[in-house]
This record gives sequence, C-alpha cells and structure tokens, in this order.
Amino acid sequence: MGKTQSTTPPQPRFLPTSWVGYPRRQAEPQMVTVRFPLGGTRLSTEVAVWKYAAAASSSPPPRLLMIHGFRGDHHGMQLIADALPEFEVWVPDLPGFGATAPVRSSSGERVQQRVEVYAGLVEALAAELRLGRGDTLLGHSFGTIVCAAHLAAHQREWDRLVLSAPISQSIFRGRLLPGAAAVEAYYRLCQALPEPAADAVLRSAAVLEVMNLTLSVGWDPELSAFAKDQHRQFFGSYSDRRTLLESYHASSRHTVADYAQQLRLPTLLAAGAKDNLSTPAGLRALRDALPEARLEVIRGCGHLIHYEKPAQLARAIRRFCAGPAGGETPLGSRPACAGQHA
Repeated sequence: MGKTQSTTPPQPRFLPTSWVGYPRRQAEPQMVTVRFPLGGTRLSTEVAVWKYAAAASSSPPPRLLMIHGFRGDHHGMQLIADALPEFEVWVPDLPGFGATAPVRSSSGERVQQRVEVYAGLVEALAAELRLGRGDTLLGHSFGTIVCAAHLAAHQREWDRLVLSAPISQSIFRGRLLPGAAAVEAYYRLCQALPEPAADAVLRSAAVLEVMNLTLSVGWDPELSAFAKDQHRQFFGSYSDRRTLLESYHASSRHTVADYAQQLRLPTLLAAGAKDNLSTPAGLRALRDALPEARLEVIRGCGHLIHYEKPAQLARAIRRFCAGPAGGETPLGSRPACAGQHA
C-alpha cells in the first residue's frame, strides 16, 4: 500500500465561472505513493492528486477519476470538476508533469515513459484510492489513450468510461498529416538542440499561441485569455525534456482504436465538431468499433473541449452517468449531436 501526504498546488491567476454555471470548487491536494510491476520491473513514483469533495447529499455521490492530456496537468480539468459539483472527483498529475515526478524503477533507475507505464500507474493509483466498481473513469485527449490502455491491460471493473476529445485515429494519415508532420518536426528539433535551447523552444510563447489557434475555435476574448494564461503557466511544467519527448512519442503513436475491442463497458465519446485532431469518419469508426458506445458531438468546439465547452461536456457526462448501470445494455451506435446547450 502507498502513503499520502499534503502538498500545496499553484493557483491560476484568474478563475472564470460564467462558462460553467457553478462556483469554483476547492480541491484537497495530496501525494500518493504508487508501486506497480511492469515487464518484471517494479516501478514507483509519488503522484500528486487533487480531490474535489461532492456537494452535500443524502446519498453516496458518484465518483470520477480524471486523466488529463499531453503537456497538461490537473489544472486543465478544473472547469469540468466545477461543472459537476455533485460528483466526488480525483485529478492526478501524470508522471513528469505538474507536481508528479517521472516513474522510476525500485532501484531508482530511470525508465522510458511509455503508454504502458501510464496505464500501470492509473491502475495502481485507482487501487490506492479504492476506485473502480461503480465509478467512472474519464480521459481527455492523450488521457483517452492512457485510459484505453489501462482498461485493456488491467481488470479493474470501472462502471463507465468517458473519452473527451478522443484520439480516434492516427494523426499521420489523411487530412491530419500536414499538421502532424509540423508537430513532429518541432519535437525532433527540440530533441536535437542543446537542452537549454530546447527548453526555450518548448516553452516559447509563440509556439503556445500557434497551438491555441490550431486547436481552438470560436472563443470569446475572455475565454481565450483564460486558456492562454493556463497554457503559459502550466504547459511548461514538465520535469525534463527527455520525459516530455517520450510522452509526445506515446501520445502520437497510439490511438484509442488500438484498444477498442477490449473496452467492454459503456463508453461516452465526447468530441468537438471542429476538432483538428480527429475527423467525423474517424470518430464514427471508433464508435462502431467499441462494443458499447455513444458519440456526442458538441458544435462550435475544437479539441480543447475542456476549456471551450465545459458546461456542455459536463451535461453530456451527467446524462451518460444517469443511464443504465454499466454492463446492462448497449448504449446504441448512432451518434447524438449536442449543440450549444448540450
């Protein structure tokens, strides 16, 4: 078993509520020691986790574990946690990001931060937090791959799975290829540069601005300013260049579709209609490949659904979790299209 201790998280510079409809929730931070085996090696790290207590209720609240995306940390999930006040929510920082150190072997040696490592960490963390049966697992972007890999490799009986902005297909094919090739060249350059120069490029404000323009659509000025401020503060919080590049490789070489046939639980695919990291055909193919899946497409939204449409995403999650218990009935294969007031 692991141990827990307190930690103090950094605070965003300003916190919106108008996009959510609920007050900001305060989280209880803690550090959780996790240890798990992988390929004959014992791995471990100290995971920074933020717990959001549910609003007062006469019945046990639904529980939700959220896994953030590439280069993010727990801050990116704040608006979704705010929009689901009746849920008890846990949000960890993945290894090498935010306040969580990269995973190492029991002897202290560094290990490659692969998808299998992240998947094993989710299993060990869920065990420490006593989450699984009756609970919901949520992943955003790269977190959707991590969650899918976790479910494929482990037997934890989650009740439901929510995939926000799911990575449904390879970015190195079709209309996604030009953008993927540019990002690949960017990270290869950062691998070749001396580390100080690479860190300057990786944390460049200009690069973050390009990312914002590429992945988002239809932002109002206030929301755009908030998201940019979040990225300025937290997208440079990776532990070291090597860990970041390994995480990029893991995020770009795998998709949820790689694990689809093994995801035998009710699954919600929540996608932005204008997501530049997916296509309608790719999302439909992923929906059809999953044994029990529902697809909800949110209009006027890009890949950063957790910033652009947090209230709509939360409502889709709430509807999904209020449905039949996991494993009872398929959710159907036809996509539901959620609009401005999904």
